[in-house]
Amino acid sequence: MSFENSIQLYERARRVIPGGISSSMRAFQKPVPLFIDRGAGSHLYDVDGNEYIDYALAHGPLILGHCHPGIVAAVEKQIRRGSTFGCQQELEAAVAEKILGVLPWAEQIVFSNTGTEAVQAALRLARAATGRNLIVKFEGHYHGWADSVLIGHRHGRAIDGPSRAVELLGGEGQSPSVLQDILVVPWNDESILQRTFDEFGDEVAAVIAEPMQCNTASILPKAGFLQQLRKLTERHRSVLIFDEVITGFRLAPGGASECFGVNPDLAVFAKAVAGGYPLSAVAGIHSVFSSIRTRRVRHLGTFNGNPIALAAAAATLQVLFDPAEEVYPRMRRLGARLYEGLQALSTAELPILIQGLPTCFHILFTDQKRIGNYSDYLAYDMSRTQLWLESALLEGIFQMGDGRWYLSGAHTDDDISLTLGKAERSLKRLASHPAIWQMAAS
Repeated sequence: MSFENSIQLYERARRVIPGGISSSMRAFQKPVPLFIDRGAGSHLYDVDGNEYIDYALAHGPLILGHCHPGIVAAVEKQIRRGSTFGCQQELEAAVAEKILGVLPWAEQIVFSNTGTEAVQAALRLARAATGRNLIVKFEGHYHGWADSVLIGHRHGRAIDGPSRAVELLGGEGQSPSVLQDILVVPWNDESILQRTFDEFGDEVAAVIAEPMQCNTASILPKAGFLQQLRKLTERHRSVLIFDEVITGFRLAPGGASECFGVNPDLAVFAKAVAGGYPLSAVAGIHSVFSSIRTRRVRHLGTFNGNPIALAAAAATLQVLFDPAEEVYPRMRRLGARLYEGLQALSTAELPILIQGLPTCFHILFTDQKRIGNYSDYLAYDMSRTQLWLESALLEGIFQMGDGRWYLSGAHTDDDISLTLGKAERSLKRLASHPAIWQMAAS
């Protein structure tokens, strides 16, 4: 493959954009951050004419693939009517009704634009509802890049328990004062979770969690862990927030509640909800939203409820929720075939661990039998995965920089067959890479 045009555009971008990229998540690509010309269905085409089967899906939003005709038509129609008004319009209630229709536990919803914004709204609602400040989050769970939640992620140090002294800021420039209001505890550790509530329960405004830890090795909750979390928050009158920015409308129409049988008080949605357009939402129970109704909590944003994004959402949800479209059964079937096919390529030289669920999973090059929490993940050597990413890209497989794969409604059986063949060739090339043997020797 040639990347000459991407290299030239990257050099041009670096002169005017710090690092040449607009999101740090895009820096992983080797040999160069790609510049994309267009997308169609399950495929991407870069500015050098290279074609890729896309399993990154714009980091998750493209649940129906690129340029789904129903979404394109809905957006084109709305653009002719206006892009934004600074007033209410019918699509807000229509999309809210669609979402609440598949969330029987939820009663109301508010819209924002990004997952980070919606998380901040959920935390503010929880604090207003409880009169408390303390938030409990889990190691490695990602809830956006705002100061108040980009905590407990830095590689190289594990967090052993709920001590305020060990929380880690995500990077420089964050105010350390936010650590006063956050407790970071291990995921899937029932005993530490219990001790945290025994000590701090009456101070906890909310617990926020990815119900499936998609941002770190696609770690599923242990049996009973979410149920314990629900019981503890109810007992201490804390708000349970599910961050479903990734899992929402991806795992199932009803999200994590439908998958795992646990209802939160609030859930944050983004990514897949509008099929590739910027829209986020917080759904929840009446009592937690009372502070917005009485204007004690300010929920602000010029582009909240943007009609173009809502038009895309209405079209996306119409397809996802239509049983005749069979989007979820197809994604699960194809995802399981891909999941099992990649696992079958594991060898002694290149042991592969696949974990997650068919519509969202990680490929990890490790002899670990399971990665069950962030401490396990810190022990995982990403070096082989980085080599795999580049090798697979050269075969035309496009994936997330952490080895994460998403399925869309646009993927086909032919895509899966092609991908497994490309993956096998990529792994054979990788097995002959000198660095692989150096890693094995060390």
